[in-house]
Amino acid sequence: MKRYKVAYATGSRADYGIVKNYLKLLDDDKEIAFSLLVTGSHLENKFGHSIDIIKQDGFKIELEVPLNIENSNNANVIHSMAIALDSFGKYFEQHDFDLLIILGDRYEMMAVAIAASMQKIPILHLHGGEVTFGNYDEFIRHSITKMSQYHFTSTEVYRKRVIQLGENPERVFYLGALGAENCCKIDKKRVVEDVKVRSSQKYWVIAFHPETLTDMKMEDQVEEVLLALKKFSDNINVVFIGTNADTKSDIIRSAWLNYVKNNVNAYYYENLNVDSFLYLVKNSIALIGNSSSGIIETPSLGKYTINIGDRQKGRVHGSSVIDVTCNANEISQAMKHVINRIRKNEKISNPYYVENSAKNYYEKTKEILEKGISIIKEFYDIV
Repeated sequence: MKRYKVAYATGSRADYGIVKNYLKLLDDDKEIAFSLLVTGSHLENKFGHSIDIIKQDGFKIELEVPLNIENSNNANVIHSMAIALDSFGKYFEQHDFDLLIILGDRYEMMAVAIAASMQKIPILHLHGGEVTFGNYDEFIRHSITKMSQYHFTSTEVYRKRVIQLGENPERVFYLGALGAENCCKIDKKRVVEDVKVRSSQKYWVIAFHPETLTDMKMEDQVEEVLLALKKFSDNINVVFIGTNADTKSDIIRSAWLNYVKNNVNAYYYENLNVDSFLYLVKNSIALIGNSSSGIIETPSLGKYTINIGDRQKGRVHGSSVIDVTCNANEISQAMKHVINRIRKNEKISNPYYVENSAKNYYEKTKEILEKGISIIKEFYDIV
């Protein structure tokens, strides 16, 4: 008989791809009744309907909560949060768990965390303590930290910051980033054929998302990125990855699709499984954009990142990540700089990589379950 009921709430392809190997270990444990609670962009056709990837991986999906995401403005995003809060609140009223696992900082995860906390369900929070000054993810992440009983952080710096937020050190564990380890375990059998063909060419990968706390218009940000790419269009391909469900992300998506329509050397993937995405980046020149994958995962693939703007500002990162403002000249200069550094064959290291992180996550989770979790916690004061 299963002893522990554990669930993971996922709202996007990004968080699911990071934790898949960890979740598989939990799912394979005969003492754990494991379920996935699915919401957010996973259930939206315009974002690639990535719940199909979860189903292909064979996980039991306990709950689907469509949010009918309309992200043209913050009011609509808040409405999606309200739907999530209401739906998960009702679900947790009828379904209890020994532990709910949540990763990061998405707005739909904020609603899930509130619902679980109100229904006295313990939360294990992954990737807390990080900072990203250019996005509302910043305050959402720290808010989820305060609703959680346990924390797995991706660096020691972040572990200390979670403790600074008043969390007991005995409940905060630095175990590395699962995404950094995933890069070393790409399953080539799961790489889609079109990506294998594309990876035989010379190309840049673009993974760009909205900055939601800065003043620069989304249309202007997109234009600066495209101006930089046009300077490198001859004999070099550009591969765009679909953006997320943040406010005004549709502006980015439309711009990329229009560029692809008018440029024979440009390609677009709305959604890829994690192995295909990592394989694509591994065989690219470099990753350009403002995705956390450029900070946390790309260095483990031995590739450089051109990190644009303030979306990831504040994150710990290695020397292979080159920070630029959202300016076409700066971006194009960084592209030239990357090519020069590639020629020098410099060694790339990743501060997020910890060996056997998925196994360590699983073993620590099992230890927490066996110890028993009290929903009550006190604020930890640093003396």
